[in-house]
Amino acid sequence: MTDVQIFQILGITYLAVGIGMLINPDFYKKMIRDFTENPPAIYLGGLVALVIGCFLVVLHNNWVKNWSVIITIIGWAALIKGLFLIVLPKVSIKVCNAFKMGELLSVWSTIVIILGALLCWLGFFIV
Repeated sequence: MTDVQIFQILGITYLAVGIGMLINPDFYKKMIRDFTENPPAIYLGGLVALVIGCFLVVLHNNWVKNWSVIITIIGWAALIKGLFLIVLPKVSIKVCNAFKMGELLSVWSTIVIILGALLCWLGFFIV
């Protein structure tokens, strides 16, 4: 898989999630609440993040001075998130609960939209 394809896939995904969080905050607050009250969901969420992170780190662990380093950073972030969800679920629940607050959720959704737009821009127009 090329950097362009990874940028495109991650960009579309981040844009969709970010826009969804921004226009449906009540749904996402409920989803976070339900997630934190469901241990199998926490485990599976951690497993998915860990596997995606491992794939990105193993296949794309490039610490270079260009845009490709974003893929590496996202990979490491996913890997660390997965480890936290699996190894430290109680800490992860506390972090998730902070996102049920409206202001933090809207700030995070804006960050995710900006990152998604950047990744799409790189994947479809630049790289």
